[in-house]
Amino acid sequence: MVNGLSSADFSFIKALSFILVLMSANISYMVLSKNVSLSRTIEKQDIELQMNDKKFRKFIDDIPNVAIQGFDIHLIVHYWNSASEKMYGYSKEEAIGQKITDLIVPIDNGKELSEMINSAMTDPKFERFNETTFVTKGKRSISVLSSYSNVLLPGTQLSIFSMKIDLTERKMMEEELIISKDMAEASNIAKSKFLANVSHELRTPLNSIIGFSDLLANGYAGPLNEKQGKYAGNISASGKHLLSLINDILDLSKAEVGKMELHCEKVNLRLLLLEITESMNISASRKGITITTMIQPDVGIVEADTGKLKQILYNLVGNAIKFSNENGAITIKSRMDQGSLEIEVEDSGIGIKEEDMDKLFKPFSQINSFSQKQYVGTGLGLSLVKKLVEVHGGKTWVRSEYGKFSIFGFSIPLERIE
Repeated sequence: MVNGLSSADFSFIKALSFILVLMSANISYMVLSKNVSLSRTIEKQDIELQMNDKKFRKFIDDIPNVAIQGFDIHLIVHYWNSASEKMYGYSKEEAIGQKITDLIVPIDNGKELSEMINSAMTDPKFERFNETTFVTKGKRSISVLSSYSNVLLPGTQLSIFSMKIDLTERKMMEEELIISKDMAEASNIAKSKFLANVSHELRTPLNSIIGFSDLLANGYAGPLNEKQGKYAGNISASGKHLLSLINDILDLSKAEVGKMELHCEKVNLRLLLLEITESMNISASRKGITITTMIQPDVGIVEADTGKLKQILYNLVGNAIKFSNENGAITIKSRMDQGSLEIEVEDSGIGIKEEDMDKLFKPFSQINSFSQKQYVGTGLGLSLVKKLVEVHGGKTWVRSEYGKFSIFGFSIPLERIE
């Protein structure tokens, strides 16, 4: 025995010590293994982050036509993508490390950029969109749509990223469209003035032809035989038809150049619609067509040009008679709606195809070749109706089902607004 310990006790202590050494070694191994594993995981994640960063940078670097720049609060450029090189003419090597104000910002816009930087420093959710002008390396000014946002980079360093789209081509297209529109309007006005002048010059001799042919037909220059009377009547009828066409052209031309004058007065709509109905019943009865009116009780007085309002209605009802079938029906409806008078003329005629709707209300336009052959007309009636309604401050519309019916309507304000 040694110090009260037997040999068996020494054997036990040696065995226990050996076990402790083994446990210690195992724990050390496990800790070391975990450290190595953690280190490898971190390294792997770091590699993945670097790869993702490279992919992202390549992605934004390759975005076509969108110039992206990154700069700090001192305006020093640290990012410049390929589209920026193309848009402004500076390479990455030339731009990075330079002040953005020295590269592309005009002197006039420097203050605006400084104010934006101050806002970005105080607002963590800063964003701004605007349209402004920048300058290329070749000193060419370009219109640009810009967006700005701030990003907090590692190390609490604030950075601002800008995305820009060149609007130069779009601006040029807009200017060309405006020029083309102005030229088309000028051409249209010149055409309308020409038609007005020609129409005015034609009316004087035409009135003489109509007048003298009427005198001949009525026997004021002596008796005519049957054939001579028929010829004189044909001259008068053709002259009146041509005069009506010239008057329509003249009115349309005046409306297009804004020279049509209105002589507005208080008009009793009930009496006017009854007058139109009675007058048009004569031509309608030749085809066995009946004309009825549906006038709401609140329809009364409207402020309008009586002559032009009659012209609108005569055109619409005349059209309805022309395109209605034999023994058909025409209904004239009238009502008040929110300070306006609404009138619709409905017929049970041939109707209009959907694809022909856009051709309506255009001068000298008829909807198809069939109509041009079967129904005589110039295609001026509806276009004149539209202009006369618009001069009154109103609008026109049409609804139709091919082969069944057509409804042409218009509205004008009850009181004239100057």
